Amino acid sequence: MSERVMKLALAQLRCELLDKEYNLRRILFSIESANKKGADFILFPELCLSGYMMSTELYRIAEPVTGDSIMKIAETAKENNIGVVVGFPEKEGEKLYNSAAVIDRDGSLLCTYRKTHLYHTEHDFFTPGDRFPTIELGVGKVGILITYDMEFPEAPRILAKKGVEIILVLEANMVPYQKHQDIYLRSRALENHIYMAATNKVGLHVDNVFFGESQIVHPNGHSLYKAGNNEELPVIEVPLNEAKAAVGVLDYLNNRREDLYM
Repeated sequence: MSERVMKLALAQLRCELLDKEYNLRRILFSIESANKKGADFILFPELCLSGYMMSTELYRIAEPVTGDSIMKIAETAKENNIGVVVGFPEKEGEKLYNSAAVIDRDGSLLCTYRKTHLYHTEHDFFTPGDRFPTIELGVGKVGILITYDMEFPEAPRILAKKGVEIILVLEANMVPYQKHQDIYLRSRALENHIYMAATNKVGLHVDNVFFGESQIVHPNGHSLYKAGNNEELPVIEVPLNEAKAAVGVLDYLNNRREDLYM
């Protein structure tokens, strides 16, 4: 089998609160920059288009996945031949979703993932999603989660059972949860024999300090890359072939006792 390598860019950005036009410009510039660095896929933070803030103003700037902002991102993805996962507030009828648009290198929309586990006051504004889709890319099968989703072991396990080799996590994680983010990424990688990749945002927004530390974790639990606390756009080569090779004698998926689990 030929080596399958995903060249993944982590767009660790400061996303301005409720300033969609500014954030969109930063997203488009990051896509162009990632292409120049040789990336074939770029992962953005949670609610990157709007900034992370629970406010009725979200209704004003939210848009459907077919809205102008996502279409512009798709157009730029196509121009730069790079796949994109970007977080945005999605409007569908009267409902809002905390969503991630997954866009292929040809600009086509592959999937829209809606955050399933809502954190704290997110319940007051968003409707939870109800599925864990997988996406077939040319390099392998991918799953998507958003911040709090990763903290429930069932969500990554469901995706692992569906055959994903890497889960891309859009983060909006703030102080004091640095250790939580690191431990969950390593644990989910180890227990599911998959790569975990997360992009967090940075900066002070109202009372929240977003700490960054975006990271890619190998299925053996070791970090391939861990960012600092400022804006970064690293590109990391992820050898997806190594996911299955990392199982060894610790076959957590096949040694499960579902007959005993409720």
